[in-house]
Amino acid sequence: MAVDALVMGLGRFGGGLAAAEGLLAEGQRVLVTDLAEESAFQASVDALRKAFGEQVTFKLGGHDENDFAHTKMVIANPAVPKPWDNPYLKVAWAAGATVSTEIARTLGQLHSCPTIAITGSAGKSTTTAMTHAALVAAGFPATRGGNLGGSLLDTPQGHAIVVELSSAMAWWLYKAPGAPKPRFEVALRTNLAPNHLDWHGDLEHYADCKQALLDHAGTALDGSTISPFSGNLLVPGQHNRINAAAALAAASALYPDRDAQDFIPGVESFGGLPHRLERVEVPHFPDNGFWNDSKATTAEAVELAIAAVREKGPVRLIAGGKGKGTDLGPLCELFDQCIKTYTIGEIGEELHTRSQGPCMQTMTLDAAVAAATSELSPGEQLLLSPGATSWDQFENYERRGEAFKTLVRHP
Repeated sequence: MAVDALVMGLGRFGGGLAAAEGLLAEGQRVLVTDLAEESAFQASVDALRKAFGEQVTFKLGGHDENDFAHTKMVIANPAVPKPWDNPYLKVAWAAGATVSTEIARTLGQLHSCPTIAITGSAGKSTTTAMTHAALVAAGFPATRGGNLGGSLLDTPQGHAIVVELSSAMAWWLYKAPGAPKPRFEVALRTNLAPNHLDWHGDLEHYADCKQALLDHAGTALDGSTISPFSGNLLVPGQHNRINAAAALAAASALYPDRDAQDFIPGVESFGGLPHRLERVEVPHFPDNGFWNDSKATTAEAVELAIAAVREKGPVRLIAGGKGKGTDLGPLCELFDQCIKTYTIGEIGEELHTRSQGPCMQTMTLDAAVAAATSELSPGEQLLLSPGATSWDQFENYERRGEAFKTLVRHP
């Protein structure tokens, strides 16, 4: 069957599902292709087949260049590594197909909605959520989405949008062939540090993608120049005071005629996001604190987490996972701020070898939790803040965080 559009990458958790559904709802004939086998995302495949029948076809377990050469449109997963060198996408571009992403299509359909776009190396999800909370508290209807999760497709026209954009998403929006280069009312970069160099190739490419977002904004904000918020917060750590201040600056920039004080209740009542310095209640350890910071995949994020948790007590740290091509030295230098570090995953051995503080190589999260909890003294805090991705042992950071919570609650 000839197809109108090809969705590249359904994703194990349905990342391409919304893209496929949107195209199918428009009446287009869609081919969904993914390197993984059908069993990896059976529920998404079954849902599409049930809803759209023969309008959708699947080619799973591999891609075929011929499919990319004979379609009008390709919707790619923005996380596809080095898309500019991907052989399938190069075929599509050469054939004259429109190659885009779900976020680009979605933002293009919501051009009448005032938008704050947020990016950065650390803190962007929390800042996105805080900004959304600030707008809602001040009485402005708003929707949040993008890299943070949550669909933007049903946003009513005129409602404000707060969208988190990863560096990969920024590449697709501003650097890819035929990029739409949207202009947002407000763009905020929380900070900038080496990250995702395995995807970008070097720091210059990574930073350039982030900068492109600021270059195409009505108001561009740099979080590194904003003074910390001095009010009361539910979430711990100095870095969250910076996140709160950045969120307030973004909200005020979008609605400059509104009294800035009206946005403050939103950030003061913000309770945090899962897997981002999330406090885990563990009844059988009443004298200790447990913190799930699975989202922390950089040394900079780990440093912030350690500083925040040390306000509660001495820290035992679980770190490691799959590396991202960055120097592990800055992460290892943090270990001397902890009572002991338990290293896991693909980079666990190197972290252990280069550790600048007491360290145990445990390899798996299960073993790390078992070792750490057996050594806990009253008042000590156990922090999962890996400084690496989860993909060597878990399908995503959410699964890693949920595993940590289960392990500490049910040893």
